[in-house]
This record gives sequence, structure tokens and C-alpha cells, in this order.
Amino acid sequence: MNGKMNFFLDPKNRVIQKSSIMNYKQDQQGLYLVANKKFINWMDVHTYCHTCLSALTFDDEFDASYCSTCNEWREEKCSDDSCEYCERRPQRPLDPRR
Repeated sequence: MNGKMNFFLDPKNRVIQKSSIMNYKQDQQGLYLVANKKFINWMDVHTYCHTCLSALTFDDEFDASYCSTCNEWREEKCSDDSCEYCERRPQRPLDPRR
């Protein structure tokens, strides 16, 4: 990177530059994914839906994460036939509960 980082925030005005990554605050350093006009820290990408990039929700009743936008589970059912969480889990997370 040669000690420079260039940020092109506006195509008409490409002069915003930082001379060193050391000028950033600690919480601004690192890798980010830019999606839906949001910056997602690379370490937090796993908490977002891989399809629509919405934040995942955790369902305590079924001990699994799901995307409320896609209405899909983001964790597979386990292979244990007697699992108390998976055996009662609906096909889609927002389906009516039994």
C-alpha cells in the first residue's frame, strides 16, 4: 500500500485521502464490506445474511439463526433425531408456531 490509502467517496471530487492508516481511530481500522449503504466489519460478516446482507436474528426457541428478510434459516438442522430444538422447528422461521 506504500503507506497511503485513497478513498474515492464522490466521483466528481476524488481528493479525499488519508496519508497513513495510523490516523484512524482504533475502531475504524480493518477490513469492511460495503453493502446496502452500510459498512460491515469483516469480523462481523458472519452475522449477516449471505443472500440479502440483512442482519441475522437468533431464535432462542430453536437455537438457530435466521434471516427475517428472506424468511430462511441460516443454520441446518442437526443430525440428531431426538434433538429437542430441531424436531419442532418449522420449515421457515416466520411460519406460524405450533
